[in-house]
Amino acid sequence: MADDKSFVFVMRGAADIDQMAPVMWQSLEMGHPVVAIVASEYKVANDFRLNFLAAYPRFTLLHLPGASFAPSGLKKYGRVRWNAMRTRRLLRSINAGMCIFEWGDGVADIAKADGVLSRVRRTLFTDFVLQTQLSAKQLGIPTVALPHGHSTKLNLIRSKQVEQALANNNGKLPFANRDSFDAYVFCANYHRDVIVGNSTMSGNNVEVWGSARFSREWLHVLYRIAPQVQLPALNGAQQHRVLFFLPKWHNMVDRGATISLLHALGKLANIQLVISGHVRGDDTQLSASETAEIAALPSVVFAPQGANSVSLIRESNALIDVDSSIAFDAVQLGKLYIRPKYLQDEAVRTVYDQFGGALQATTQDEVVSALSAQELPVVSVPDAFRLAVIGDEASNISQQYVLRLRQLMQQ
Repeated sequence: MADDKSFVFVMRGAADIDQMAPVMWQSLEMGHPVVAIVASEYKVANDFRLNFLAAYPRFTLLHLPGASFAPSGLKKYGRVRWNAMRTRRLLRSINAGMCIFEWGDGVADIAKADGVLSRVRRTLFTDFVLQTQLSAKQLGIPTVALPHGHSTKLNLIRSKQVEQALANNNGKLPFANRDSFDAYVFCANYHRDVIVGNSTMSGNNVEVWGSARFSREWLHVLYRIAPQVQLPALNGAQQHRVLFFLPKWHNMVDRGATISLLHALGKLANIQLVISGHVRGDDTQLSASETAEIAALPSVVFAPQGANSVSLIRESNALIDVDSSIAFDAVQLGKLYIRPKYLQDEAVRTVYDQFGGALQATTQDEVVSALSAQELPVVSVPDAFRLAVIGDEASNISQQYVLRLRQLMQQ
């Protein structure tokens, strides 16, 4: 029976799990066996989403720290532990019917490589995620790439890294190898158009399914199961807790103006300003001197290290963020979302420019004024925003994901 075949989700860590969890959850709700493979040294025992899913009897977690990504050097030879033969045995043993990956490289180029050395490299020294794709293809198991996030942008962010990639590939992002997936899924049409239009992907396997991560049905679960976070209570003068996610500096963000805004908000007596970094790492950090100066401000609290973004949003009345998709949580939950538009290069166009849904401040004074008020501003969210960004919520988006995965598995 098709339902006895497992949906196998191959992930690296927290960011992947965040995006895959709603699809795993809905799959389990609909009776599908789910195998979650975490191919890294990520501390799976501490992940509240995996712990929640573990309560389902048809959920299996395979933690494979030995399959961690090894880009170069001697570590590359560790890939032989998860060679083609062993990976195929793994997929057979878990009765894989569908292999689901986060966005990233496919295997169109690797699979075509010929010659003895190419075959040896492919069999023994291919990274686990790519090796799993190759093994799935050899076993006739469909592969699907799901979004590792969402995008707020209507155009391509031409950061230095992107410009270099374009320059090295005749003005296109080198994504042709992603054509090997049976389906390469986008949350929204506008993001599909940006990526396919600026890359070497053919677009033949591209599909738009809406956003399971930001769907109402999953947010209802997610904000119920998220762990508590310990933040100082508001003092007598403070009326609002405002969460500030530090931006990714390379996304054409004015660092100096951002620091200035943090200083201004840190002096407001009527708010508690909670400052947190981005889930994807080092490109959102403050320098030691910036941290010391900001920490000395009377209204500033730094989020506890490792605090989950969901937990922080739940405890806040308002969110300030430049361009991360986590802001969609605040919008969906009816919390005030302030996008300080002036902090980012004017060439960047976002969904908020076209559809609304945010208080888009064009100066520092606008942000300060909005948060100094006794009552926080109310920003309406048009239906057009939800349809374009989240998808057709009336159809139960996460359920539609599972139904489409089932179709692909049965083809």
